[in-house]
Amino acid sequence: MTKYTLGAIELGQTIPSDFGELLSIIKGRSIISAADWGSERFEFGLSGNLMVRFFQTDGGMIINLISTQNRDENPTLVLDMGDMDKRVPISVIETKLKALRTLYAIFYLINDGREKELQSYIIEHPQGDIERVLLKEDEQLYIESISYGSWVLTVWAKTQKAYKSVVSVAGLVFERGREAFLGKLEADTRLKNAEADLKETEVTEKQFDIGKKQFDYLMEASEKLDIPEAKELLKRKLIEATKNFTMGDKRDNQSYRQLGE
Repeated sequence: MTKYTLGAIELGQTIPSDFGELLSIIKGRSIISAADWGSERFEFGLSGNLMVRFFQTDGGMIINLISTQNRDENPTLVLDMGDMDKRVPISVIETKLKALRTLYAIFYLINDGREKELQSYIIEHPQGDIERVLLKEDEQLYIESISYGSWVLTVWAKTQKAYKSVVSVAGLVFERGREAFLGKLEADTRLKNAEADLKETEVTEKQFDIGKKQFDYLMEASEKLDIPEAKELLKRKLIEATKNFTMGDKRDNQSYRQLGE
């Protein structure tokens, strides 16, 4: 019988898992390496600093998932891009990525207390690229992989402040996406709790951020500005970016329409 575990077998740090949890963590990640250790062990390295290992024992197969994340590095985040066809125009993905960058940059600047800088920029450049112009290299959002499964994106933020900002955006755009992200977050946290030498994720803070209702969340951001014109511009930009990020989603194509009502 196959057994599923999370954590380092060699260090006796494993916790029991199951096929569903294993799948929820690895789904959509890219295979970036592989190693064959003979008859006893085979492994795949995955994007997002994960490794899935297969051990053949007298009692049957053990499938083990371990994090390879460095101690001083932020974890990656896997975002659901929506239930789309297996093949979609590149322009759709491009639009979604731009929308994600816009949402992320807005929340980063507000979380960083730079709403005045954001306000001045959007008044002067309503269609400008906020992330490219206002964020430094180590503040920007990084992509590690994009996969069909169905359509998930693995992203990484360099600093803790940047990491918290992308978590604030993740799962924001529709109820189903938010619930899916929270479920994955809980599974990822169980994996990290099985690794004694890895820092734990701040689950309660993330749940608070992600659990807010979408419209209230967006409008709260726009209220940080003190010029009526800038508030209206930011509101429209947030709604447009949210609609664009949910473009083509077949299972939850009603949620974002509420934003314009």
